[in-house]
Amino acid sequence: MELMSVVEGLRLRVCEYRLEKTGKKEISTHLNAVDIVLCLVELNLKDKRPISIDEENWFKAGLYLSYVFDNSEWEDIRVEYEKIVTKVEEAKYFRQ
Repeated sequence: MELMSVVEGLRLRVCEYRLEKTGKKEISTHLNAVDIVLCLVELNLKDKRPISIDEENWFKAGLYLSYVFDNSEWEDIRVEYEKIVTKVEEAKYFRQ
């Protein structure tokens, strides 16, 4: 799995979700965790910036995302988020 490709795909899907829901329904604040994780991973991939210990909490939103997205047309947002989290955890949050 090419991590940057997954990041880019999930970023697009999150944008689609926000556009679809704008003005129709309140957007869950848990989606912000996805945005932040995407930014942190992208900072590492482009700038080699490790994820700090304080930032690790953003990678623990899976349960809340499952409440929001599971069994909906947007379930892939949680699934792709979890793929990214797994890769980042395997890479020990990009720390040396």
